[in-house]
Formats: sequence, structure tokens, C-alpha cells
Amino acid sequence: MKKALGVLLLVLVVLTSMCISSNQSTTSPIDRTNTPSSSNTTTETFTLDKAKFHFYMYGLATCPHCKKMKEEIPKFFGKEALTYYELQGNDYNGKMFEQLYQILGVTGVPVIGIFYDGKLYAIVNGEFPVEYADDLVEEAKKAKGVLFITDKTYLIPENKTEIINKLEYIFTNGEPSEI
Repeated sequence: MKKALGVLLLVLVVLTSMCISSNQSTTSPIDRTNTPSSSNTTTETFTLDKAKFHFYMYGLATCPHCKKMKEEIPKFFGKEALTYYELQGNDYNGKMFEQLYQILGVTGVPVIGIFYDGKLYAIVNGEFPVEYADDLVEEAKKAKGVLFITDKTYLIPENKTEIINKLEYIFTNGEPSEI
């Protein structure tokens, strides 16, 4: 558990240099209690079945962090593991992203929904090391909710089913764009 929490801390450090706006919404139905952190950042081998991962990403073609994630996710998990939703020039995806803003307060890209075996476990606003995806899923399972990682780490408790269902819908129902 310390390893996973340490990884979350590392991810947060990486995210501070992303295309993320510092303008975060202050009203949200999410429990914004910070997850405990640890100083242990050692990594172990990937433990979950890579074939059960799927990533849904809202992004912009002009964003270097979106571009990197569009390269790294397929490289590590395979081309079929990523569904990309371009925001520029796509009104439908823009409306879906607006719903993410209303729920989570996100204003920057990329915003990536991490699904494992068809279920949403984490949402990352920014770039992250894809080899830590299993740690994020494992930590979300232990915490019994969906992790939301932005400038801080938050937990959307599993009993917030209406919010989680809405987020799952937003991530799985955008208009896919070419990667």
C-alpha cells in the first residue's frame, strides 16, 4: 500500500508540470479529502492484466502532453487500449468535456479515464507514467472509489454511484477521433 501511495505522490509531482490550468472549481459533489501520501516511491513489476485496461482520453491535437499520452498508452498497452476524443472542432466532445468540468472542475487536458475490466477506477488530469496504471487501479480498489488525480488526489467514494455512472458515461460516449 505504501508503494501505491508513493506512486500517487510521484504522479502528482509529474502532473504539476502539465497543461493543467490552476483554475479549479470550488464547488463539486466529490469528496475532496486528500489521500494519504508516502515517501516510498520504489516501483515493482506490473501486476494486473494489461488486456483488461482501457483508457478514454479527452485532449487537444496542439497539446504536447496529450500527444505524449497518445503515444505512450498504445506503446505500453496496445493500440486498442486507447479511445481518444479530440476537443478542437468537435462540439459534441466539447459538451461532454463541459460535463467533466461541471463534475470535476477540470479545465486542462489531457483528461484520461482509466478503466479496468470495464469499470472506471481513476481519472487523471494531465500526463502520467502509464506503467503506474495498475497501482492506480489497485489503490482505487482499496480505497473503495474512483481516484481523481489533478493538482491533488481526491477520492470519489463508491457510494456516489450517480456521479460515477455519469463519469463512466462521459468517458465511454464521446465521439472517437483518430489517434
